[in-house]
Amino acid sequence: MKKAALLLLALTLVLPLSVQAAQVPATDKSSLSTEHSRLPADLQSFPEDFYIHTDIISLTHGQALFIDTDRQHIYMADTGASTEQWNQSYDHIYSCKVMPGNAKIVLLVQNNNKLQKIVLSITGKILSQSSYPDALLKLLKSDPSAQIGWSAPNKSGQKEKVALQAGDRIYIYQSPWKKPIQTFTSPTRQNRDYDHATSIQVEYQGNDLVIAYQADRLMQTQSVFELFDTSKAGSKPHIIKTPWNLKAQLQLENGQAVIYTSNILRNSLGLNTEVPYPLYVRYNVKTGKLLAEVTRTLADQNSKWETDYSHGQLFLADKAANMLYLYDSSGKKIWETAEPSQRISYRYINYEQGILYLLVENINREFTIAKVPLM
Repeated sequence: MKKAALLLLALTLVLPLSVQAAQVPATDKSSLSTEHSRLPADLQSFPEDFYIHTDIISLTHGQALFIDTDRQHIYMADTGASTEQWNQSYDHIYSCKVMPGNAKIVLLVQNNNKLQKIVLSITGKILSQSSYPDALLKLLKSDPSAQIGWSAPNKSGQKEKVALQAGDRIYIYQSPWKKPIQTFTSPTRQNRDYDHATSIQVEYQGNDLVIAYQADRLMQTQSVFELFDTSKAGSKPHIIKTPWNLKAQLQLENGQAVIYTSNILRNSLGLNTEVPYPLYVRYNVKTGKLLAEVTRTLADQNSKWETDYSHGQLFLADKAANMLYLYDSSGKKIWETAEPSQRISYRYINYEQGILYLLVENINREFTIAKVPLM
């Protein structure tokens, strides 16, 4: 087992990060030795422990992009120096992608009552800005849970496209964006076994389309994912469901749906200790074939864990065992180390050159960026 020396760096930028209530045991009486930046005053009324659900995209050269779709802000931070480099705000952020290899950030946003695609440089400079027809924004507003995703053109001849999910339909558009070139049906939105199903994310690239839903029944919640191959007109999706009452997150990576779970929701029924739970799975979008997974059978009905995924690496904070783990994309363990403190909740930023970078908040509702050298 590798041991970690915890070095906490004061976070000089104050990010108004979105948070969700979560229970974390507070049995560790050790104090944090470094100075921390306080949360903004309007968040001080939150419970002592909460889960930071702002999206984090790790970039090269120690940079990380924070996307807060609740507050409609994006921030670029230098994780090594713990400083904010720039920030932008919009009326509504629908989608954010960082293009590999060309250092561009592509946003789909509502801005000044227009649905726009805005391309930023890594330094925050606007490189281009264009508006879609008003009909697309009207369709998005017709359904409170409607979502939209952007697909970049590629060298194989794929044109720039968007996928818009509204109601029980998924519409595919490309330039001149006036009418859909394809329409698909969502089985999840039509499934009467659920009291309600809300779309929460659309990921689209080439012909690979994945839509994430939060489905509710009898005060229980389930994450459902529809995997479409849009090269086939009228094709039906592969359906992936997680166990009830787990928080699940999604990334689309090279034609594969990467799904990773956290047990941070309140589950009045407890967890089943006799079956393995999926911590991480990846599927081929076109075939629906399971390619890799990390599962765990729990020793306790109230076991808590949190996961994050970045650049082919899965980070796992096992709260029950007080351990941290890092896995590669195939599910092979890279390292494990003891949890530095039970008084901290973690969000994984990156692991690079033997240093683990975490965004953390402690029991005193304070944020910092932590550097954990793994010896």
